[in-house]
Amino acid sequence: MNKKILLSMLFSFALCLTGCEDYLEVHPATGFTEDEVFSSESEIKSAVAGVYTLMLTDDAYSNRLAFVFNPNTDVEMASVNTNAVNVNGSDIACFEPKPYWTTLNATWNAMYKIINNANDVIEGIEGSDLYKNASKTEPSNITQMYGEVKTIRAMVYLDMIRIWGDVVFRTKSSTGDEDFRVGVTDRNKILEFLIDDLKSVEPLMQYASVVQYGTERASRSFNQGLIGLLALTRGGWTLRPDSDAANIGQMVRGENHELYYDIAIQYLGKVINEGQHDLKLSYANFWIGQNNWVTPTTDDVIFSLPLLRGVSGEYGYAVGIPIVEGNHAYGSASGNVSLAGTYLYSFDNKDLRRDITCGPYSYDANLNQVIRLDIARLAVAKWSKLYTSPLGSTSQKGTGVNYSWMRFADVLLMYAEAVNERFGPRQDAQECLKRVRRRAFSQADWSVKVDSYVASKSNPDLFFQAIMDERAWELGGESKRKFDLARWNKYSEVIYNQYNKFVNWGKVANGAYVPGIDLVPGSIYWKNIPSPGNAGKTVLDIKGIDEILQAKPAGYTEHVFATKWYALNNETASYEPMNEIKWSFRGFINFNNASSVSPNTPLRYLCPYPAKVISDHRGAIQNYYGFNY
Repeated sequence: MNKKILLSMLFSFALCLTGCEDYLEVHPATGFTEDEVFSSESEIKSAVAGVYTLMLTDDAYSNRLAFVFNPNTDVEMASVNTNAVNVNGSDIACFEPKPYWTTLNATWNAMYKIINNANDVIEGIEGSDLYKNASKTEPSNITQMYGEVKTIRAMVYLDMIRIWGDVVFRTKSSTGDEDFRVGVTDRNKILEFLIDDLKSVEPLMQYASVVQYGTERASRSFNQGLIGLLALTRGGWTLRPDSDAANIGQMVRGENHELYYDIAIQYLGKVINEGQHDLKLSYANFWIGQNNWVTPTTDDVIFSLPLLRGVSGEYGYAVGIPIVEGNHAYGSASGNVSLAGTYLYSFDNKDLRRDITCGPYSYDANLNQVIRLDIARLAVAKWSKLYTSPLGSTSQKGTGVNYSWMRFADVLLMYAEAVNERFGPRQDAQECLKRVRRRAFSQADWSVKVDSYVASKSNPDLFFQAIMDERAWELGGESKRKFDLARWNKYSEVIYNQYNKFVNWGKVANGAYVPGIDLVPGSIYWKNIPSPGNAGKTVLDIKGIDEILQAKPAGYTEHVFATKWYALNNETASYEPMNEIKWSFRGFINFNNASSVSPNTPLRYLCPYPAKVISDHRGAIQNYYGFNY
């Protein structure tokens, strides 16, 4: 695409935004030239805002990157009840995406539109007198904007790598006469370039507490945290193709992974030691603030996508507690993004994060709570339209709640992980884990739930398992689990165990003996009680979550849970798992192949290149991992 067209598009997109985020309200002069665009700080600011604007489309971070590209995990989970191909694209969840899906092509194009515009802006700033004359020893507004566009470009490339593996890599502005017969670049080479590139701009970037609009812009702390994440990704595991494209491939760890864990320790350590972020708010108050468009610059959020109320964003709608549209002012919420039902029972009963993360209920048209819990019918309670002022009786999407791409708690746990990988559960790694858990428990419980708990993780294997668990509890519903499991080379093992957990819970709930499993929640029990402080409304009093009950308490209604997961199939006259267990992981393990799958069988978590991309690149790109169909 011609550079002038790209610049025109950049400003057109930016001008479309009229929300409260003034940083995205750009008004360049008409008839501009490239030299004029980058001749003043205000015009550079407009150009940078245009890059952010392109990130806020549904095909990018307003929808697809936020939650649509979610293969199933032991945390986030979508149920699939058939082994037939779903033509609308939801089979991403069960590890069977298809190259011909338009969703894949639309997101691929949207991501490269961001990258191409970022390349234009980077090149324009580099050629401007303002940048050439700016101090290269002290941060300034110009060097901040230069650094933040490079940081955003690196973030977009990382997300593409985590979805597709090797991708087309461009760091130069488009001229419109490129040869389309270009292939993909090895993902490790891209990651190595991005790490070095971000290192070069980090010293001249500003902190969120200084930069205008705070954590809605890529700050120095975000740059540092992203370097750490890039390094962990480079030092971790990834699915690599076999020579036979029909095979799934193998999980491989890159060479010199120790070097990259050391880089992660260095830059994640900077985020922690420079003290720009902390966990000041309680877990509940943090999420209530997020739903109310409140993001302190020195608390948990390090970088969030600035979605616009009434225009973009589905947190509170697709991700959140379902609400039926009715005679109320909050509108509807689909709650399409769900958590695995077993995830609710993984929490310590005293963990304050559980009830903020897991919502075993929805709201009816009168805003009364209704029981809602099954294999993959557990709402993500971190977001709800009811936490904030009403958006309107017919409102749906466009909540404007920001997409928090990186949090300080995430950084603390990544740092602890990296230190443990290199040196074992050293004191600084333990302290990072403790900082996250202190917010998760009442202070009266710290001695047992924080200090004693962390002390018990006394070797690298135990400590790593604690990190795995903590990231699940801390980041549930935030679409990070899939990436964690992949770089840890734990995806196959976790999904293998999750499939068998569903099966075994169903068996035990029906009276069978399964070694290692004593009691499971065959049913939970509920009754409606008056909602405190909300006259005329009711909420649920639920029994069977804090403790597993064997009988229905008086006055409560039974909601069958694990008991129905393994039942008599009238057609086959045999006891079998329910269809949602049979097929929800079908691209890896399912009812037909379960006996031949092991925890070490490679799992295809990557997506195929879109069919149109393959044709556009004229033979230079091909699909592997068994996607050649």
